[in-house]
Amino acid sequence: MKSIFSLAAMVAVWTAFCGLAASADPLPYGPDTCAAGYVWRDAAPNDHVCVTPAARAHAAAENAAGPSHLSPTGGAYGPNTCLPGFVWRDAFGGDVVCVTPAERAEAKVQNDAGMSHRALAYGPDTCKSGFVWRDAAPNDHVCVPPSHRAMAANENALAGSRRAAGGAYGPNTCVPGFVWREAFGGDVVCVTPARRTEVKGEIDLGPSRRVMP
Repeated sequence: MKSIFSLAAMVAVWTAFCGLAASADPLPYGPDTCAAGYVWRDAAPNDHVCVTPAARAHAAAENAAGPSHLSPTGGAYGPNTCLPGFVWRDAFGGDVVCVTPAERAEAKVQNDAGMSHRALAYGPDTCKSGFVWRDAAPNDHVCVPPSHRAMAANENALAGSRRAAGGAYGPNTCVPGFVWREAFGGDVVCVTPARRTEVKGEIDLGPSRRVMP
């Protein structure tokens, strides 16, 4: 009997662990996972445009009302001809649900904004909330606090004033007290040694600050 209870306890612990692991998954629905506060529109199966819950409810209402907006006598587009004052929604290819022109325009706005409402709005390098790309150079996608991005931009602006007029490293020689930042290969912007150490820390922490490490 004791072993049965022990087994049950182990199963319970494992189930709880798996539940926690699942809830910690930043992309529970794969790359189409929406950012917090957004859901799939679901105007049709596989319609994964990320919209507000209210917009999804409205799409469902449009689907339900669609047949009542069809011309009972057909027309130029056969059985999919809409009544006067209605047009195809065009939320996706082949979407012939009849809606108002304003609703079709709203569907287009949703499509255009959909990617920005995904958890991976900027692809696999998307940062977690509270972090941004450092942008010390084009394609510098190390995730840092906003203040550190501003710091990198300021360092870039001051770079010329921190170079010596030649020296051991040619035109990239820093004035005394400064060293190359080395935020990425070939980064010869001159910063203080403490700042270079901090930049290394940013690089080390960068992956953990992405939505998808």
